[in-house]
Amino acid sequence: MAEDTDRRAEVAWMGAQVEQYQRLFPRYQALADVLRSILEQAALRYAPNAIVQARPKAIVSFVEKIQRKKAQYRNPVNQLTDLCGGRVITHTPDEVHAMCEFIEKHFEIDWENSIDVSQRLKPTEFGYRSVHYIVSFKPGIFPRADINIVIPGDVYGLKAEIQVRTILEHAWADFNHRLIYKSPFSVPARWTRELAGLAALLERTDGAFAVIESGFRTYQASYGAYLSAREINDEIALLEGVLLYDSHNLALVHRIGKLAMAVGDWPKAVSIFSRYIEAGYQPILCDLGITLCKLHRHAPTGVEYRQGQHYLELASAFPNRDADALASLAGTWRGVDDARARELYRQAFEADPAEPYPLGRYLEYQVTEAQSITAIPMLKRVIEAAIQRCRDRAEVGMDLPWPYYDMGKFYLFLSKPYESLTAYTKAVQLTNHPWMLTSSLTSLDALSTAQQQLPGLAWAHRFLQIAYAARFADDAQRPANLKTLAVSGQSTFVGPVVIIAGACDANLEAQMQSYRPVMLQAFRDFRGTVISGGTRAGVAGLAGDVQQAYPAPIYAIGYVPRQLSADVTLDPRYGELRVTDGTDFSPLEPLQYWTDILTAGIRPADVKLIAISGGKIAAIEYRIALALGASVAVLAQSGRAADRLLADKEWAIPGKLARAWFTLRHQPGLSTFTNCSRPTLCRTAGQNRSRAVQRRAAVSCRVVSGPIALRRQDSRAGLASRRCQG
Repeated sequence: MAEDTDRRAEVAWMGAQVEQYQRLFPRYQALADVLRSILEQAALRYAPNAIVQARPKAIVSFVEKIQRKKAQYRNPVNQLTDLCGGRVITHTPDEVHAMCEFIEKHFEIDWENSIDVSQRLKPTEFGYRSVHYIVSFKPGIFPRADINIVIPGDVYGLKAEIQVRTILEHAWADFNHRLIYKSPFSVPARWTRELAGLAALLERTDGAFAVIESGFRTYQASYGAYLSAREINDEIALLEGVLLYDSHNLALVHRIGKLAMAVGDWPKAVSIFSRYIEAGYQPILCDLGITLCKLHRHAPTGVEYRQGQHYLELASAFPNRDADALASLAGTWRGVDDARARELYRQAFEADPAEPYPLGRYLEYQVTEAQSITAIPMLKRVIEAAIQRCRDRAEVGMDLPWPYYDMGKFYLFLSKPYESLTAYTKAVQLTNHPWMLTSSLTSLDALSTAQQQLPGLAWAHRFLQIAYAARFADDAQRPANLKTLAVSGQSTFVGPVVIIAGACDANLEAQMQSYRPVMLQAFRDFRGTVISGGTRAGVAGLAGDVQQAYPAPIYAIGYVPRQLSADVTLDPRYGELRVTDGTDFSPLEPLQYWTDILTAGIRPADVKLIAISGGKIAAIEYRIALALGASVAVLAQSGRAADRLLADKEWAIPGKLARAWFTLRHQPGLSTFTNCSRPTLCRTAGQNRSRAVQRRAAVSCRVVSGPIALRRQDSRAGLASRRCQG
């Protein structure tokens, strides 16, 4: 009898609760509708491909839940917090994070009943991962400029649950909820283990998707490094046409602005970004700040510059703490308030130690302040991780050319000068605006206090100076920019110029001599200057052979270091030898002859290089030529550095890198390469060269303080027998 009474009481209680919920149901339906609209608008900005759902709890589901939970909830209509549910299903964990930030900022959160399910898992556990918020609307938040949705008055005070998770988390959760959570029987342990293993696999997959998606977004924003200025402007015009019909696509806006930045069109970038400030999109705020500060860098105390700093502060503010945004903000204080800049670089470094840009700047300040590299060894692992990150980004074309500039600097810190200079050559080859070079030069200038402890720093600095003159100075400016660095020889360079570079190893002498007929054939009709290593060994000796065979139309200039080992033999057949301050053969010789070439007013486009085998110096020599805009012909199958260059996909530059297949009898391809494609210019150069050679014949040999200039008939006197290294 008592049981019947209890049963009737429970039925009456359930009926009263259901009736009460039925009366409230229209309000929860209105809550679901407005919640869905707001989340959809937010997803357009933070998770463009997200699935957004919202609905009130169905009456049947309410009945089932209150029966299952009746011991816990005796007043469920007022106690349950999930009578309205919203769900945002994103593609990546980063999008989950962004949507969570939006929710926390714009809703009243019942933190006591909200959970981040992933935080309940132990480090060794895998399982359902999702963020559940219990929310209600805050008065005065909506409508707003970017989400113009009015909140009905009767939904204030009602609570809703919002779940945010990735699509893979959703798949696992849906499967688990349907088969396990609602199972009427105890689930066998082996199935539970299988589900946990699947959760671990999906977690790793989520992470992989996040890396790929992040990389692809960055690639989209930086692929302008592969385009000419004209192509970038054409692309901007095309994308602006698309934006007319997709005006809320913030990723597209950011892409257009980044392209404008790539060509240094700061006013254009400001104009594009400024229209979308109210959206609060972090990448736009960050790049708008950078752009304003670049545009007004000459007035760092001005209103516009300070406004740029303000946008960078917003972009890097908690909870974002984006390392790149923090480092960009720090950069705006360099030279204005260096103490503040140093502190911001430290914060950026701590936010992500292996992020290349802040790490590089942080290390600069460490070295500058200590005038020493004593802090570098402790950070070796971090620097190596940053280099790998640079390589990963360069491989997919992200943020070019900066990964190569960063690698150049990091290799300096690790005392790897050849790797450093190699990275800088690729950076220069990809550079499409002078500010990129001047910024990198400033960075190297900051390290000059520790130059003796950073082997290769002087090479890198000289190369970037040469690159600026070659790529961005006009014909009038070029000699003035490099004049103090040029060697004063007996001859002024007359174009065209051909450089013969490669192996000078005694072990390869027989192979090098096998190329002699090919080289003599190739230069038979050449009129101009030939540059090489100035010794009897290897390719340098081939240049001497060419000078000896064609004394009138060709003038050979050799570059040698001041200090040489005793077994190096200088070649007296050269028209002239120019001496660097080096203590052995190194990249300093190629850097010096490029300085002299540019000082003479010869454009890199009028310079050609023949690559034959070679070691680490030759490998650098080839890449310097390509980076500056010269053409390079590689004698294929000559081995070592030459063949490695052909196989290096990074340097497959159309129109600049050519194969020259070697045959003993004939080499028409190499002959075509060496001889000028403009006959009128060639004849004029030949006439000028003949007159220049006649003038030099009447000039006696001079040994000057500093560089040494030796004519071929005088270079026999008093020079020891020596051999160069390749």
